Amino acid sequence: MPRTLADKVLRLSLTTFPHRDAAQFFPALSTYQVERPFDLVEFEEAVTHFFRGNPLFSKCHLVELTFDTPEDFPLSSFQELLAEKYESFYDSFLLASVTYRSDPYRQGIFTCMPFPLQDGYKVFRFHQALMKTLKTRKDGFQIAQGLAELGVRVDELADLVPPAETAPSGANKKLPTTFAESCTSPVKIGPFLERMKADFLHRNCENIFVLKNSLYSPKLALGNSLQFLPVPRSVVEQSSGIQIRDYYRAEEQRQMDLLSRAESREDFIEAGKTRIGWMSATPKIFAVNNYGNVSAHDGSDTHADQGMLMRYEWHMPSIVLELTAGVSWTITIRDKAFNFETVRPEFQDDM
Repeated sequence: MPRTLADKVLRLSLTTFPHRDAAQFFPALSTYQVERPFDLVEFEEAVTHFFRGNPLFSKCHLVELTFDTPEDFPLSSFQELLAEKYESFYDSFLLASVTYRSDPYRQGIFTCMPFPLQDGYKVFRFHQALMKTLKTRKDGFQIAQGLAELGVRVDELADLVPPAETAPSGANKKLPTTFAESCTSPVKIGPFLERMKADFLHRNCENIFVLKNSLYSPKLALGNSLQFLPVPRSVVEQSSGIQIRDYYRAEEQRQMDLLSRAESREDFIEAGKTRIGWMSATPKIFAVNNYGNVSAHDGSDTHADQGMLMRYEWHMPSIVLELTAGVSWTITIRDKAFNFETVRPEFQDDM
């Protein structure tokens, strides 16, 4: 039976990075309004469903984090926590229940997961599937079913999992950039990309990388299917927002066409080397990551009173942040667009 394109997409991500280390883990936090906080016993019971039929993960490091207020756990502190806890979860991932003394009706799901195995959008879906499982006490992941429906060869995928770096991480607690955050009204893709174009030109970058997920399967909260779609400055300068979108969509199709020709293990290893090579060699990158409107996954479809998503925060792994001149990422939940961006020291005065 020929390999499905979904199977090939997941294989490519696993062969792009030959190993996992602290620079490739990234943190994310979903914050919910809850009727009552779920305890660690409930978390442990719920997350076991994620490991059934899962070729990439078989365990996690589960902890509880408690802060006085949400302001005591800002996005800017995520990297320090990742660095401090890395030695405990380097061979799996960190999962934390987050509670706040100031608000007993607010709870967070915080994770640090390895980029080769799980992209940011799939982490978002993991959080929402975990919350659904907590609320219903039924498997909200359906990992085996999702992989089967996509035609993924599970055993062969497991053989490609890159080994974890077992030496002490030496992870930096501070990143080479700071973050700016805002909450605005949602806008359509054209105006959004016009704003990205202005930021790109202001930072004097040479290439936009649009980070786009190629597997939006509603039944798979697993894997890395992120594509890096380059748009050179010559195109950005002369294009409207919609024209930039059309350009990266054509590039997306080109990449998928190339990937569709890969068949053997050696093909994917070579494709992974080529991919990381051209990304590393691309100068002055401005990365754009837009999750779009994710309100369909806000938890309102089942027992909304027990847990409703209010906010999602994340940032790229340090290996990505170090390769870029700037990153802008956004997510829309109901009527709010949460916007984040990196701020290099040379742009601090503009903020």
